[in-house]
Amino acid sequence: MLKYGYIDKYKYQDENTILHVEIPEKIQQLKKYSKDGKVLVEMRFNDGRKITNEQRKKFYATIGDIAYETGDTTKSLEDYFKCEYMARTGETEISLSNCSVTAARELINIVIEFCIKNGIILTDTLINRTDDIDRAMYYCIANRKCCITGQRGDLHHCTGSRVGMGNNRKKISHSGRYFLCVNREYHDIVHTIGEKAFFDKHKVYGIKIDDETLEQLGYKVDEIEVHEEVL
Repeated sequence: MLKYGYIDKYKYQDENTILHVEIPEKIQQLKKYSKDGKVLVEMRFNDGRKITNEQRKKFYATIGDIAYETGDTTKSLEDYFKCEYMARTGETEISLSNCSVTAARELINIVIEFCIKNGIILTDTLINRTDDIDRAMYYCIANRKCCITGQRGDLHHCTGSRVGMGNNRKKISHSGRYFLCVNREYHDIVHTIGEKAFFDKHKVYGIKIDDETLEQLGYKVDEIEVHEEVL
């Protein structure tokens, strides 16, 4: 369900942003979508800018890689991803000639998600192809794929989020911890050269995992069996 409205008030509280959102209609289905008194939403912010040439290059280069891997034509893939975008957002059309920066970013996100899920080999790094690094890191973690190679990955607990010697690995909450997904080779390299050097070299970083992602990964918030990791 896609609804349009505006934010007229906001404030910051710790690491969170509290918003007051007004939608100019009465939404009868809110109770249906409510869980524990909360409704999960995804927000997109429209800044009024138009799609950039760099975004077009990223989109067409990536569907070109998909076409090479799958044997599909770039035209059929372009149509497929546009339809997927419209299905997810509720928009009736999207044009790569004059859509907004926000719409183009979401379209590229959909393509990147497809590549990560299906193990598509890119001719450039994932970081150079994505238009939203946080979302790309999210997709890699959710699909257990290395954010550098696209191979099967391991969860790396970032500095300040590791399970220390005094903690029970099977009795610890991972809600709010920061993670990165890399394959075993890069996992060892992180521990060898340190996170800062690794992050600077590969232009990646750990992201905070929410409860929903943990559940998708098969983890529970309060009592989980943590992926084995050499610290």
